[in-house]
Amino acid sequence: MNSSKWADLPLRVISGGLLLLVLLLAMWSGTTGLLTLMFICAVIMHWEMGQMFGASSRRLFTICSVAALGWLPLIVQPTALNSGFFLPTVASFLPIIIGSALVHKQRAVYVVYGAILTIGMLAFWYIALNFGVFGVAVLATLVILSDIGGYVAGRLIGGRKFWPSISPNKTWSGIFAGWLLATLFGYILMLYGGASWTVPVCISVVIGSQLGDIAESWVKRRVDVKDSSNLIPGHGGVLDRFDGFIGGAAVLGLAAIVFLS
Repeated sequence: MNSSKWADLPLRVISGGLLLLVLLLAMWSGTTGLLTLMFICAVIMHWEMGQMFGASSRRLFTICSVAALGWLPLIVQPTALNSGFFLPTVASFLPIIIGSALVHKQRAVYVVYGAILTIGMLAFWYIALNFGVFGVAVLATLVILSDIGGYVAGRLIGGRKFWPSISPNKTWSGIFAGWLLATLFGYILMLYGGASWTVPVCISVVIGSQLGDIAESWVKRRVDVKDSSNLIPGHGGVLDRFDGFIGGAAVLGLAAIVFLS
């Protein structure tokens, strides 16, 4: 076994454990804790995006302020969902619209990825409001299984790269390992819940998580940065760590609307 393949494992485990502890504390606090965590992550993600796309310090402050103003009503007044998706969508997309005029490069990429980010965060908001801790726990479990499967299989098995020009560390073996773990988890949910659609939904959520990771990797290639920031040792920034949550939440939110609404 090549020890260099696992050189980053201790730091990743420590940082990942601390992040998991933060998520568990938010889940323990219920819907309010989850929405508060989402709000904090949303503001940080907008700051990281602005920084990646070349916004100055003053413009970064403006982007973060608009992000806070846009997302705060969805936290303090989550019943806004009762009025439909129009107002929440306008409020959450406002930071991207304003930010696109403040960044210095790749504005089209900023808008496209910002839209993906916003849709994922709106889906997380919808899941937290309607399915509470259980819904977020299912999402987190699937994203973590995808990450574990991709990391372990990619280093133990290796093999052909999935998309080397965009995500050089992601392998087909890691992709398939994530699908396999999702299938097993979906089967367990099916045994206890009795719904046959849980297996394909779980696989779809993991695929969404993997696509979220690839989308962020593509953005970083376009703006020529290695990490979105250095806030999380061993992982980079909040976007680097939660890009899979963005894609996974978008798929799970859509599945919840289709199968459970």
